[in-house]
Amino acid sequence: MNRDYLDKEALQGALNDAVIKALLNQEGALANYIPELERVDPNKTSIAIKFPSGDILMAGDAKDHYFTLQSVAKMIVLAGLLEEEGAEKVISWTGMEPTGRAFASISQLEKFGPVPANPFVNSGAIALCNRIPGSQVEDKLQWLTHWTEKLFGAPLPVNQEVFESEYRTGDRNRAIAYLLKSNGVLRGDVDETLRVYFTLCSYQANVMDAAHLPMLLANGGRDVEGRQILNSSTCKYIIAVMATCGLYDSSGSHLVHTGMPAKSGVSGLVVAVALGHAGVATSSPRLDSKGTSIRGEIMLKSLSKALNWHFAS
Repeated sequence: MNRDYLDKEALQGALNDAVIKALLNQEGALANYIPELERVDPNKTSIAIKFPSGDILMAGDAKDHYFTLQSVAKMIVLAGLLEEEGAEKVISWTGMEPTGRAFASISQLEKFGPVPANPFVNSGAIALCNRIPGSQVEDKLQWLTHWTEKLFGAPLPVNQEVFESEYRTGDRNRAIAYLLKSNGVLRGDVDETLRVYFTLCSYQANVMDAAHLPMLLANGGRDVEGRQILNSSTCKYIIAVMATCGLYDSSGSHLVHTGMPAKSGVSGLVVAVALGHAGVATSSPRLDSKGTSIRGEIMLKSLSKALNWHFAS
């Protein structure tokens, strides 16, 4: 039998096993502070691996499981600004240190600000959305569309119901934005920046779409056709911040158990970089107390162990 076939067979088996293990867990709760996210099917569970060759393997509900990117989309604005403005400027707008606190913490910003701690907490992503080039909201949204298509290999739609739900109920993010404004970090109109931020979080995908971005990072910024989409220094910066801050105050525990730098979102999506191998995306909407998919973490731990993808192996 062909060796590649055996490898693919083993990989598919590892994916199937990861889903089976995840489905045994019924713990966690939906992100009910965003009403539209509380309406999703709590049992949907999916996983995909994308390789630099372009090969994709999937398991679970992958073919019909759609979700919004939520905080995973923070990687879009970070990558685009790093490419266009450079790390020195980006670091002046938001730091790169883990907080040990929740992603929407206001006390952390008030105590250690005015500059947000890192680009993956809400304050950091809001600050970066404020730095997207363009004089009008439409210009900034066009910039997001451009970078989303580059980083995911195809256009992603915006889920308008989720956007409107977040816009109506996002008072904590408004509080963060106004605090940034009062500290001189945010320029211009707060509502315009929040419209951009809520749009960013509302891009919709499935795990096959979502695995494209971590595949780029695992492949030194090159896509499946060998084109250099991100430069190597941008990849190193993003992977490092994923490792230290991607799962907020559970980033350390995640990295110890999986060895794959990752970024989570409260829709239940987690994307992970299997360094030197592939990009991985898992999704299931039941979350732990820190906003990470419980089943997603089970799948990543299972996959890392089965395939020996821990970076320290």
